[in-house]
Amino acid sequence: MKYILRQSALTLLSFAFLYVLLAGASFLVFPDPSSAGPRDFQAAEQTLYMTVPKYVFLGRSVLANPDQKIILVGASNTGVGFRQKQVQSKLGCAKVSNLAMGGANISEVQQVIDLVHEVQTDQERRQNTFVMGIWFGMFIDSDVKFADGDRHRGETDIDIERYRYGFYRRTPNGPVAVLPPQWLDAGVMAIRPFLLLEKAAREARAGVNLVMTGRTSAQRTDQERESVVMSDADKQKALEYWKETMGRTNDISPAQVEVLKQTIRTLLDSGEKVVLVDLPIPAWHRDASPYEPSYRLALKGLLREFGDRPNFVSLSMDDLDNDLDYSDEVHAKQHLANVWSARLATTLDSFVCQQNPGNAPRVTTLRSSEQVTAAPQVTATPDN
Repeated sequence: MKYILRQSALTLLSFAFLYVLLAGASFLVFPDPSSAGPRDFQAAEQTLYMTVPKYVFLGRSVLANPDQKIILVGASNTGVGFRQKQVQSKLGCAKVSNLAMGGANISEVQQVIDLVHEVQTDQERRQNTFVMGIWFGMFIDSDVKFADGDRHRGETDIDIERYRYGFYRRTPNGPVAVLPPQWLDAGVMAIRPFLLLEKAAREARAGVNLVMTGRTSAQRTDQERESVVMSDADKQKALEYWKETMGRTNDISPAQVEVLKQTIRTLLDSGEKVVLVDLPIPAWHRDASPYEPSYRLALKGLLREFGDRPNFVSLSMDDLDNDLDYSDEVHAKQHLANVWSARLATTLDSFVCQQNPGNAPRVTTLRSSEQVTAAPQVTATPDN
């Protein structure tokens, strides 16, 4: 009996030693970045967190600070089209972080915003400006969008990260926090050895892919995107893909429109700022899609409802619809992303930094020809 106890104790000590060793190695290989921000969550692959959803969920405490913050949320075209470093370089008044996630619908954007709020005080929230990039492909019901066989139907990528390490538990009424948000950093510290092992496994798979296919990832590089020209066959496949993906014949989900309305309303009522960006897509896709008309109608309603709120502004870039400027049916090539980023920075400089109503960007509606010329009143006073 004593021998068994002794062996058990030695085994526990061995595991404890290995755990401490891996934890120390994780800090040597991937030291924690400054908690002051800003943060480009699109660079997740170069971090211990590996994927954007995991990075957003585990690394969001960087946004719990009293500084003025600009937080980009949306899907992959927001993440690819707005370059965090470029936008940040033009703004000295706020810290810019890009939390956009590939494949996000409006509901998942709302989840990301809620996660940010979880780690912030009320005062810190009032320093937020959320830049929400939208297009018709985000207005898909979660039960349709997230219906893979390896997940519970309707559970987003954020939901998967909630449950992965036991920070949340699944209930009939949705996720319930097991670890209080104020303990997030301690929880992340505790799982760093596991994250390091996962990272090592991921790098090993990338090495195998490199040997087998000559690539470490299926994702295109910026250089590869620049040279892509879509054929007519590629365009037809893309149209068919979105008809299947949307789960509807010719309109976007009204429920997702309501989620967006409620999200914007909640942000404005709490004193936060919102920049709603109508993201352009190539003209061939815009003109051929059956979902564009209902999206435009919904956008018009949003601007009508919120356009006169002092903490709300919208940005349209619908002139940037040249087919050759996009690597596929939605993602801007790098040279166009530079233009997107510059335009957003100009809007943010007027809306957030200068706080000068005379310099505020005008609210836009469906097309450039239908722009509303009256600028919203932008003041330094939170919108209550």
